[in-house]
Amino acid sequence: MFKRQRTTILKNNLEKDCILHKHAVILANLGAPESIQDLRPFLKNLFMDPDIVRFPFGKIGQRFFSSMISLLRAPKSARHYELIGGGSPLQKQTEIQAELLRKALQGYGNYKVYTAQRYWHPLFNETANQIWNDSVQKITLVPLYPQYSTTTTQSIINHWRRQPNLPEPQIIWRFYTEGLYLDAVIARIQEALQLFDEKPHLLYTAHSIPVSRIKAGDSYQTEIERHYELLQERLDYRYESTLAWQSKIGPVEWIGPSVKESLQALRKKGVERLLVVPLSFVSENLETLFELDIEYKACALKNGFHQYERAATVQDHPFFIKMLVNLIKEKNND
Repeated sequence: MFKRQRTTILKNNLEKDCILHKHAVILANLGAPESIQDLRPFLKNLFMDPDIVRFPFGKIGQRFFSSMISLLRAPKSARHYELIGGGSPLQKQTEIQAELLRKALQGYGNYKVYTAQRYWHPLFNETANQIWNDSVQKITLVPLYPQYSTTTTQSIINHWRRQPNLPEPQIIWRFYTEGLYLDAVIARIQEALQLFDEKPHLLYTAHSIPVSRIKAGDSYQTEIERHYELLQERLDYRYESTLAWQSKIGPVEWIGPSVKESLQALRKKGVERLLVVPLSFVSENLETLFELDIEYKACALKNGFHQYERAATVQDHPFFIKMLVNLIKEKNND
C-alpha cells in the first residue's frame, strides 16, 4: 500500500512539473473583423492605439477621436468588407498556422500554441487569461509581421507587456531575412508566375506608414527595401520590378510612391503584365483581398494593362511553419 501511495505522489509531482514547465507560444497579429457587425468596435480599438496614432488631450482625446473616426469610417469600410465576403479571413488563417505549429513542435518540449489579435478577438487580455489559467512558465511572443515597425511589432510588444501576472516573453521578430521565409515567399511568386504566358513585371507592395515615423527612427522602410532586394536576388534579377506602397489614410505624408502612382508610371513605360507581390503580410486580409485584388486590379485594367495577378501571402506554407519552429527552438535553446 505504501509503495502504491509513493507511486501516486511521484506521478502527481511529475504532472505538476510538466504543467509548470509548459511553454506558451503566442502568434500575434493585427486582428480583423469577421463580420460587418464587428467593424465599428474593431476600428475603435485600432484608433485607440497610441502606437498607431496619437490624438491630443491624452486618453480622453484618444477615446473621443477613436469613437468619431470609427463612426465615420465604418460605412465605407463595410462596403469593402462586403466585397470580400463580409469579413476578414485573418483569424481563421492564424488559427491554421497555430494548429500546424502545434503539430510541428510536438516532441521538442511542452509547448502550447495560442493566438492573440491586437484589435479584435481573441484580444490580448483574453489570451493572457487563458495562459495564466494554464500555469505557463515560459512565453515566446511571435508578432506576425515580417518587418519591424513601431506601428506594428512594437505595438504588439508594448500591449502584451501590459498584461499582468505573466513572465516576460522571449520575442521573435524581423524574420524577413530568414532563408525559409524568403523561400516561402518565392514559392508563392512561382505559383503565380504559372498564370503568365509571357514574363510579367513584378510589382512589390508594402503597407505604407507616415513619413514622420521614419524621420523619428522607425526602421520599417529600410527593412521593406532590404526584403525587396533579397527576393530579387533569389530570383536572380530575372524580372523587372518596382516597389510601391499601399493603404495610405489621412492627410499626412506617407511613404511613396503609391500603388496607383506606380501603375500609371509603369503603363507609360509600356508594361502590360503585372504580378503583384505583397511584402507586409503573412495572411490574407482587406489590404490584399480588396485593395490589391479588387481596387488596384480595376485601376490597372482601366489603365490598359493586359494581365494583373497577385501572389498569395505565405499563410500555411510548410517553409513558413518550419521557419517558426526553428526560430522558437533557437530562442529557447531546444
